[in-house]
Amino acid sequence: MTDIRVVTPDRRPGRPRSAVADEAILDAATEAFIECGWDGLTIEGVAARAGVGKTTIYRRYPGRLDLLVAAAERLAEEKGAIPDTGTLRGDLVALVDAYLRMLTDTRAGRAIPAMVAATARNPDVATAYREFIAQRRHESAGPFARATRRGEIAADADVGLALDLLLAPLFYRTFVSRDTVNRSYTEALVDAVLRAITAPR
Repeated sequence: MTDIRVVTPDRRPGRPRSAVADEAILDAATEAFIECGWDGLTIEGVAARAGVGKTTIYRRYPGRLDLLVAAAERLAEEKGAIPDTGTLRGDLVALVDAYLRMLTDTRAGRAIPAMVAATARNPDVATAYREFIAQRRHESAGPFARATRRGEIAADADVGLALDLLLAPLFYRTFVSRDTVNRSYTEALVDAVLRAITAPR
């Protein structure tokens, strides 16, 4: 697969890139993907939704996969920054809260089922999405890195497994079982992960 990249076009004097058009294009791509999935995401359709010409989109994104990745990057910002609370438990509670808000109250949560369906049918989308998720996981590992520096957990703690244990139940309850996720549940989840990651080996 060709490397996926967001292309910043050359800017000609007197013709600065429109921030309004940028936002409109990514908003339109997001809504089109949520409503129609990968097969229904077209440059023509996004251009019509955004009220711009196709060439305006192609100057920014060589193809629709580049456009989808850019829209996903923007959606990821809706999760918000994770505060440094000073303790691993506090950080993990904040991390879970941020993911839960993203899954239930933002467009990112609405886009995830469409993305999962697209990755199952299109290898290029699957590869791009794996790269996207790898970056998100790296960012989510921040609380564990801080905890290691504070001496709360061992340097060789399995952070990848801890993230799986922490976040997978949120996705399962949101998209599969539809069971309630409340503060009692999220705190119990965090405490279970803390016991697992700090247990003597």
